[in-house]
Amino acid sequence: MRSMSAWTSPAPCSVVASRVDWVLHQICHMSRLGLINMLNTTSFLNARRVLGGIFLGFAALALVGCGKNAAKSEDATVRFLNLAPESGSLNVLLNTDSSNWQSNVAYQSGTDFKSIPSGSQRVRVSNSGGTIIDTNVGFAGQRKQLLVVYGGQSSVGVGLLQNDIPTSSTGNAKLRVASYAVGIGTFDVYMTLPTEDYRSVEPKLRNVTGGIFEVPVGTYTIRLTSTGTKDLLFEMPSRAFEDRKYYNLGLYNQGSGALPNGFWVVQDDDTAPQLLTNSVSRVRAINAQATTATVNVRVGTTLAFTNIPFGGISSYTRTAAGDGSVAFTETSLGATLSAFNGTFAGGRDYSVFLAPGLAGGPVTAFRTLDTTFPPSSGKARIRLVNASSAADLALSLSFTPTTPAVATRSASNYVEVTSGVGTPVTITQGTTATPVLSLTGTDLTNGQTYTFVVSGVPGALVLTVRQDN
Repeated sequence: MRSMSAWTSPAPCSVVASRVDWVLHQICHMSRLGLINMLNTTSFLNARRVLGGIFLGFAALALVGCGKNAAKSEDATVRFLNLAPESGSLNVLLNTDSSNWQSNVAYQSGTDFKSIPSGSQRVRVSNSGGTIIDTNVGFAGQRKQLLVVYGGQSSVGVGLLQNDIPTSSTGNAKLRVASYAVGIGTFDVYMTLPTEDYRSVEPKLRNVTGGIFEVPVGTYTIRLTSTGTKDLLFEMPSRAFEDRKYYNLGLYNQGSGALPNGFWVVQDDDTAPQLLTNSVSRVRAINAQATTATVNVRVGTTLAFTNIPFGGISSYTRTAAGDGSVAFTETSLGATLSAFNGTFAGGRDYSVFLAPGLAGGPVTAFRTLDTTFPPSSGKARIRLVNASSAADLALSLSFTPTTPAVATRSASNYVEVTSGVGTPVTITQGTTATPVLSLTGTDLTNGQTYTFVVSGVPGALVLTVRQDN
């Protein structure tokens, strides 16, 4: 495809009409001057044919340019990108149209550019469950734009990435960082040459949620860190930045409320957005067995946590994405009790549990994938993990069943609940909902996500709650 700078819009109707008038005027003018005065000669007949052809050509332009379906030079050129992981395939309606502008766009998929009228448009986004977004978006004329839908099921939003990065100086390029990652907050942006260590240089942007900056042409690695620290939130492999080229790094969540993934768009380039997987994951550890009173935890070869007691839940630690291992070891001799080996996806959060043995078997490590998106306004988000050897446990809040029964070594889905102070929590078992554990009151804060963990064996169960985000 051609870039926007190479595209020429059809001439307006008034321009075409003026050109036709000009041709007719020239014919008459030439006749008056005697330049065409041999009415019966071959030369004149040929001249008439040529001028007649020109006239018909302009007339055809007039018909095309003035048709009701003609493209308008002030139209916006827009494509769509679905980055909402919990919303499924999406459809988009504009204004009061009865047919979709975009249909059945899968998660992490985009569309080609389409022309739409510029100005404020009503945008309705729907999935199989109905409308999830109904808002107005302003589209700039004569400009390419990317419409992005992002966020978790309860925090879904829509954004518009414009091709409007200002011109750079000769020998320089520009980068814009645009965040559609809900819950991430502010960060620092580092852009380093291959010979530089980001830990020894100053950030290009500090304490921001996005921004634009200019750099000399070169090959750079882009990193985002928690504000004021060197703790990695996102790392992108090195790539070349060319003279007076303009680049966009967009951020979005795939499931973590703390680590983003990314997408890459070059301004005035029709190439599809490139999805970028974070090189960082987060892992935490839970000691759900009492046979060994306290345990240490190695994430890969790093001793990440020490002396976790029975029922204890660690904080998250960052680790390299990809194939990895989380091993629970004795605190004294360092012998491995159990280890989980698997793939840790970039930009995702995981909990690894050391669970009691079943039917006299050994303690076993298992893992859950955590989703730490913020909930809807006025709500908290909770789930139950049954890391005990007791079967079919369920959770009730304020004496109301909240999660279904959860088998051992597994987790419920996340559930949105009303936030509040001193919420009574009850763990029940089986179809009779027999109470086996309770907490007199737990504070569930607006906008937070919580995991309730049941540890131990029947008759010696423990309930622990931890705020995830």
